[in-house]
Order: sequence, then structure tokens, then C-alpha cells
Amino acid sequence: MGSDHIERQDIGPVAILWLNRPRKRNAITIAMMWRLGDLVREAGRDRRVRVIVLAGRGPHFCAGGDMAEMMNMSVLRTDDVMDAWQSNLEIIERSTKPVIAAVHGAAFGGGTELAIACHIRVASDDARFAQTEIALDHIPGGGGTQRLPRLIPLGAAYEHLLLGEPIRAVDAYRLGLVNHVWPRAELMERSLELAGRIAARAPTAIRYTMEAVRGGLMAPLEVGMRLERSMAALVSASGEAQAGLDQFFKAGRRAEGRAAKRK
Repeated sequence: MGSDHIERQDIGPVAILWLNRPRKRNAITIAMMWRLGDLVREAGRDRRVRVIVLAGRGPHFCAGGDMAEMMNMSVLRTDDVMDAWQSNLEIIERSTKPVIAAVHGAAFGGGTELAIACHIRVASDDARFAQTEIALDHIPGGGGTQRLPRLIPLGAAYEHLLLGEPIRAVDAYRLGLVNHVWPRAELMERSLELAGRIAARAPTAIRYTMEAVRGGLMAPLEVGMRLERSMAALVSASGEAQAGLDQFFKAGRRAEGRAAKRK
């Protein structure tokens, strides 16, 4: 089931990972979650891939975890399920290649947790986000109580987590939960255009930017600044960085030449 319901599609330097269980609103089984982590790791090792996009087939992004698997589970079994979610969402979060969530329709419960584990979120105008667990007298177990308050204002996060009511795409944009809201028909085209623009940047600079941001967020500012210095020094010694400087100076000399001719 894990392999059947998640597909990888490569378009140039972009790997799209499709949740492909539309009849169940792309609800994620435990097997699917482990498969998703494997696919993200595989894309991370693939030198041809520069950016990863997560998307859903059918009318919805993801309705969360498969509730049929959650019925009548023991405490230890429930903990195993939550471990599967947390471990594999951490793989996404720790990826050194940018992961973009392209969200349409419902992103409920674990669907929101999946989206907020990604580095960039974009949405169609029909998208809705919701940590719905509280409506079932539960709490999130895949990172909702931890990642959401780090992404949006604390008061808004509390309200969302305590009510479990859907947030419309336009409100998610206002809160800073998503970067862009586009018409539904344009979502994948514009998501791939964004991914392509990022993929055009030097992969070494992308990787160390990702590591600097993630590492810095887990440390005091002065530690993060020192980390940034180290990363910047490493990147500056790369062939890509040297080529970028060469292009910069060549462009400057060409501009000076054109200005001299006009005099």
C-alpha cells in the first residue's frame, strides 16, 4: 500500500511526490508514511534532483492519518504510529533539498502536519488547513503543537489548536502559514515554476543555506551567527561560488565597456 499510494514523478530537477489515494482524500496509512520518508531520502541522494514538491491527487491534498488504523489501538501501538509520523516528517524537515508543499482542498489533521514539516507552503484558493484533533477530543501527535507555534503568531496557533476549525487559504496567507495563494487550476504549474527558480540556484549554496537556517533556529542568535559564518566560508570556497564571482565581475566589466562607448 505504501508504494501503491505514493508516486514519484521527475520533471527536470524537480521531484514531485504525489499522495495518490484520492478516494480516501489521500489519508496516509502507516505504510505510506514510511514510504514517504524513504522517497524523500531517495530524492535527497539523487544528484539530479534539486527541489522536492509534495502534492495530492484528486480534490484534496491530505485528510490526515487513516483513522481506520487508529481504532482500538493500545497505548504502545498508538505511540508506534506517532513515532512513524514524527520520524518521517523529521526526514522532510531535515532535508537539505528544499521541500515545497503544494496544498489544495483539505489539509486536515496530519495533512496540516505534513504541510508544516515542509520548508515552503503554497496553496490554491480552495485550500483549507485544520488541526482537527481537538474536535475528536485528541491532540496532534505529528508535530502540530510544536511546529505551528513556530510558524504563526502564538495566539493564533493556540486558537487554531484549541478550536480545530479550518483556516481558509487567504487567512493562512495572512498568518504567514503559506507563501502564496494561487487559483486552483494554476497551483501545480506555478508551484513547479517556483521550484524551478530555486533549482536554478547553486546546489552547494542551497544545501548550506538550509543547514544554516535549521541549525540556527535551534540555537541562540550568537550561536546561529557563528554557524552562518562557518557555512558562508565553506560555500565561498566552492567552485560554484567562484564561478558566480567570475560572472559578477565579467558582467561589471561589460557594463563599464558599454558605458565607455556611450561617452
